[in-house]
Amino acid sequence: MKKNIHLGKLLTIIFLIQTGMVFFAVYTGIDKWVTNKFIGTYIISIILYIIYIVIMTIINIRKLERRDLKKRVFTFVKSFILFSLLNYICNYFKISNSGLLNAISIAFGGAFGIAFWDVVFLKKKEKYSLDYVYKKDNIK
Repeated sequence: MKKNIHLGKLLTIIFLIQTGMVFFAVYTGIDKWVTNKFIGTYIISIILYIIYIVIMTIINIRKLERRDLKKRVFTFVKSFILFSLLNYICNYFKISNSGLLNAISIAFGGAFGIAFWDVVFLKKKEKYSLDYVYKKDNIK
């Protein structure tokens, strides 16, 4: 029996394993030359992983139903405003002192992840609808 492994899930697993290996290498004090080379390849893989996520999200967003796209955009805007306000509140009370670009990028990334993360992992044969996903899990 041939198993169909989705590229997005495989890349996510590889990314998580590499992250664990980087933490292990940095905190155990392995030779500096080896650690630097590994961190360099890790940074390159992070950049490629982000490019893959953006491309797959753009490709799969076009296949979404209009109603689901509106829901996701509303969730994105709502999350972006919430994260921006939380950052503003933290800066007001001096919990963190981040610049405007840093605050906007964190809010944008968090909101994008909340609203569109599952779009990356949609398969071609699945229907691109939130209703389909929720109904599929409700087995009677």
